[in-house]
Amino acid sequence: MRTYITVFLFLVSVLRVAAQQQDEQLAAQYMSNNEFGKAVDVYERLYSKGNKSTFLYENLLTCYFKLNRYEDAEKLVKKQQRKFENNAYYLVDLGYVYERANDPVKAKKAYEQVLTKLNPSYDAIMELAGAYKKRNLTEYAIKTFIKGRNINKNDYLFCIELAQLYGDISEVALMFQEYLSAINQNPELMSDVQGYLQLYLDKDADYEVLKQTLIKRLKDFPANEYYTEMLTWLYVQRKDFDSALVLAKASDKRNKEQGRRIIDLSELAIANQRYDAAVKGFNDVIMMGSDKPFYINAKLGILRARGQKIFSSANYTPADLTLLEQDYHTFLKEFGKYPFTAQTQRELAQLQAYYLFKYDEAIENYKELCNMPRLDNKFKAECKLDLGDIYVLKGEEWEAMLLYGQVDKEFLEDPLGQEAKFRNAKLSFYLNEFDWARAQLDVLKTATTQLIANNAIELSLQIQDNTIDSNEEPLKLFAHADLLFFQNRLLDAKITLDSIDRIYPKHALADDVLFKKGEIALKEKNFSLANSLFEQVFKEHGSGILGDNALFILADLAQNKLNNQDLAKKYLEQFIETYPGSFFLTEVRKRYRLLRGDNPD
Repeated sequence: MRTYITVFLFLVSVLRVAAQQQDEQLAAQYMSNNEFGKAVDVYERLYSKGNKSTFLYENLLTCYFKLNRYEDAEKLVKKQQRKFENNAYYLVDLGYVYERANDPVKAKKAYEQVLTKLNPSYDAIMELAGAYKKRNLTEYAIKTFIKGRNINKNDYLFCIELAQLYGDISEVALMFQEYLSAINQNPELMSDVQGYLQLYLDKDADYEVLKQTLIKRLKDFPANEYYTEMLTWLYVQRKDFDSALVLAKASDKRNKEQGRRIIDLSELAIANQRYDAAVKGFNDVIMMGSDKPFYINAKLGILRARGQKIFSSANYTPADLTLLEQDYHTFLKEFGKYPFTAQTQRELAQLQAYYLFKYDEAIENYKELCNMPRLDNKFKAECKLDLGDIYVLKGEEWEAMLLYGQVDKEFLEDPLGQEAKFRNAKLSFYLNEFDWARAQLDVLKTATTQLIANNAIELSLQIQDNTIDSNEEPLKLFAHADLLFFQNRLLDAKITLDSIDRIYPKHALADDVLFKKGEIALKEKNFSLANSLFEQVFKEHGSGILGDNALFILADLAQNKLNNQDLAKKYLEQFIETYPGSFFLTEVRKRYRLLRGDNPD
């Protein structure tokens, strides 16, 4: 008998719950149809049965507001207060009812009455501030946190919360003060705070406020390293490395770091293409003396900064190149040719090969590296690939093929070996051995490195599409132009490409020819011409295999060379929509998020 009663009670409970759910769905449907009179009847019936659901309470309160039934809303809130004594949300809601009823005097009195009863409990303070924020009462939420500080006698409580609230009401000066106090109290928050502040650094006025705030704090607390780090970071955001270096030097000296901080900042300057500032920083470390631990790092840094300044710009003279080469020789004479200077010797060889065209001297440097004892095998293999490239530049293709083959064999399943195989395939393409090139490229289509696989697929398709008929002459001309491009014989490459257009108008290679001309313009630093050519590739051949490459380069040009961030953003949006399966998509999404102002991960 007892079992039957239990089953009966269970069934009654299930039916009751089902009926309540049905009523809630019905009321929600009325609300979505703006039938608040019908909805309020259902919600009142449910509420009268003792339902404590916050969802039900909120919806019933909303219905009363929609129907201008403010007395009923007041009764509801007071009833809820009796059910949940001292719950801050319902205490604040009473003032909210008066505010909705257009009674600001009673509303203010209710809001402030809640605030006067605030106790020192952290949870109580957070709850009350949350209740104010829920009703968009930001000023009262701020007052809550400030009073919480006062009654706890701790000026460092709730810094992050207050900073975010000040940000909501555009009180940026107060926001910055709170964020800096948060860092002073807990330095581990520095990276988080820097992420928040990124949103306010685009505006010159906000940047200036933060800068002056930091400068004042440093004057008041000159030994505070956190403020020094923050001001250095701020200068770096604006690429003001000269100002950042002044701070870094002072901090480095104060902490007896012997140049470490200056070296780090100078490396960052190189990464941001502020080469003169980098050289200045490295020189400061060199002036500390050759017995200091970062002396050789600074020497290397100067060479790298000066080299990258030359390589990234067309504004250099033969004298600049010769002087840089001499400085490389001076460095290697001072420190010798050992594994720890091998990268410097490699950079010298690259300068000799690609800018001074001293192929024989570059080859000798690479041979020394390939035969250097105790040098890492992978580094040696990379030098072999470089050496193979120089033989291609010199026109000694068979020597290059031998070196590529050695690396391929030694690192068979490694990305380095796959890179060697691709270079061999490319060399076969230059030599018009199209069948042999395709055979190697087909193997690389499943390469572990996505870039190699992508490049292999593109070159394989280029060969396939242009060897369908028996006339391979256009492709042979293009392959020769590609080789001339690689050898930096840019004028000869352009003449050869023009001959394809002239002899074989409207050939299938038209997009490849345009794209290669765009690459030549990039090498010549003629960015406006390059932009025009890649735009033509995208507009006329966007559905082809080079369409995504062209659009990616257009976005990069707009962002980094033509200084048109809005156009770059437009190109990136177009890319995401047009080429969802592209190899470049991950990088495109990353750049787009940064341009849109999203927080970095």
